[in-house]
Order: sequence, then structure tokens, then C-alpha cells
Amino acid sequence: MEIQITDKFCILTPLTPRLDERETSRLFDDIRQHKDYEIGLDLSFVQDCTIEFLDELRAFSKERSVGIFNIASDIFTIFNFMQVDKQINLFVNESDFKLNKHRLLNRRFNLV
Repeated sequence: MEIQITDKFCILTPLTPRLDERETSRLFDDIRQHKDYEIGLDLSFVQDCTIEFLDELRAFSKERSVGIFNIASDIFTIFNFMQVDKQINLFVNESDFKLNKHRLLNRRFNLV
């Protein structure tokens, strides 16, 4: 795992292609150690995630805000399907996360 700390941001980059239960617990243990920073997760190397990651992410988002960026299309589809985008800030890249602009939202409009 790669950790970058700048000014007020802590960006964690898991270097594994799959976030399973073991990697999820390691990731969130590291996140909880950096309480004074805004947390960003760079998922550029991640291609697959398990339900344990999604559950832990939802539980953690109730404690603190977290931003996720560089999301693979398969994972982004899962996030939208499970409505994770309503609880967690999703961004396209790191600069959007740092500026807190251009959030990815699925608004689910319906025609009446």
C-alpha cells in the first residue's frame, strides 16, 4: 500500500488488484491511523472488490467522509447499483478530489 500525505490530504493507494477481507482490514486500519487528514482512496490498481470492502466502506463513511477516485468501470457499476455513490464522494481523478469538484453522481431520473 502506498500512502501520500500532503497538506491536509492523506491518499492511500492499494497496490493489490483485489480488495478482499484481508486487504480491506489492512486498508481501514491504515485509514484510522490518519485521523487529522481528509482521506482519499486511489483505486487505480484495483480491478475487483468483495462485499467486505463495500460493507466496511459504508460503515466508515458514517464516521468520516472519504473520497474515492480512479475507479475501474466494473467497480463503478457496482457502486452505482448498490447506491454507494449516495454515501461516499466519488471523483474521476486526484485533482478533482483535492478541489472537491466534479463529483460523479447517478441521479436516476425518471420520465413521468
